[in-house]
Amino acid sequence: MSRETGQSKTSRRKFLRDLAAMGGVAAVATSASAGVGDSVVETTPQTLKPQGYRVTPHVAKYYDKARI
Repeated sequence: MSRETGQSKTSRRKFLRDLAAMGGVAAVATSASAGVGDSVVETTPQTLKPQGYRVTPHVAKYYDKARI
């Protein structure tokens, strides 16, 4: 009942190291290919104007239910 702990630890570490490397490569490849077909959309200052707090119908319904 002896285990070869040295061999199993080494192979497990190599597997995890390779898995991390593959994840990094996949992330870089995905981000690089995602930027190829994207077009830049120009936004005007009018569309970036903050709307502020608004009491919408679902907010008003919540306030009605929250009243004691």
